[in-house]
Amino acid sequence: MKYISKQTNFQFKNTAVALGKFEGLHRGHQLLFHELKEWKKQGRTSVVFTFDMPPKLLINGEKENVIYTKEERQFLLEEMGMDLMIAYPFKEIRTLSPEAFVKEILVDRLDVKAIAVGEDFGFGYQRAGNVALLSELSTLYGYELKVIPKLQYKGIDISSSRIREAMKEGDLALANQMLGYPYTIVGEVVHGKQLGRIIGMPTANIVPSDKKYLPPNGVYVAGVRIKGDEKQYYGICNIGVKPTVDDTVCTGAETFIFDFHEDLYGKQVSVQLMEFVRPEMKFNSVEELAEQMHKDGAFGKAYVSKKENQIKPFSL
Repeated sequence: MKYISKQTNFQFKNTAVALGKFEGLHRGHQLLFHELKEWKKQGRTSVVFTFDMPPKLLINGEKENVIYTKEERQFLLEEMGMDLMIAYPFKEIRTLSPEAFVKEILVDRLDVKAIAVGEDFGFGYQRAGNVALLSELSTLYGYELKVIPKLQYKGIDISSSRIREAMKEGDLALANQMLGYPYTIVGEVVHGKQLGRIIGMPTANIVPSDKKYLPPNGVYVAGVRIKGDEKQYYGICNIGVKPTVDDTVCTGAETFIFDFHEDLYGKQVSVQLMEFVRPEMKFNSVEELAEQMHKDGAFGKAYVSKKENQIKPFSL
């Protein structure tokens, strides 16, 4: 998948475009991506068009940690089969009128033939544009428009804010239901203190972005994907600060991958949190920690041995 960030001078032909913030890449967003996959069958290039920063940050300085960073969205959208992601500079677009946005960017630069949006999509200066205007302009500029209604789960609209709320409450199961797949952390494996090797459970260590919204510290059953490797792996992941062996306050994701013995340093991996096991704890000794980690590993292996708990590939 091609990724364009902080650029405005791109040029593509015959595209189908999904428009939105796409912070969570949840089940509602995936309905739009399904439309892109259908249009791809007609020879169109699938484009996910979003912004290089949350609009609230530039407009009123409101900071909010995100479910997925731009790099993580790139990784996941490639997994979902998209052709192109554009993270457009929001400061370059915020004062454009709605019709100028459609004409100058979607038509002139992307040669758009089809657009998919959610029913509450707003665009252009002060969000003056809406789906009614997109429909009106479709006749003028000759594109097909698909408007996707809000998707609900148990009577509540699925949204990125609702997913963050579920994670804050420690309800990973609810967050994953709304996402449609396990909540994911993507990053490059870095060197840790290598304690895992000493106790026979070597781990892959990731330091998530400080902009990323994380679930409560604790141990989770996890799926693991390694960039360039088609195989699905499993393991247990500790989200937290490792209080038994470390006195830092840097939150990391440390994953023991079952039956895996290769060197992952410097490689990009995704860790998919499937099931909460226990909160992070401080033990009296490394020996107590090792004993608990082996128990966690046994729980995780039993969990993923059940076919219904195994992660299925994306099927938009």
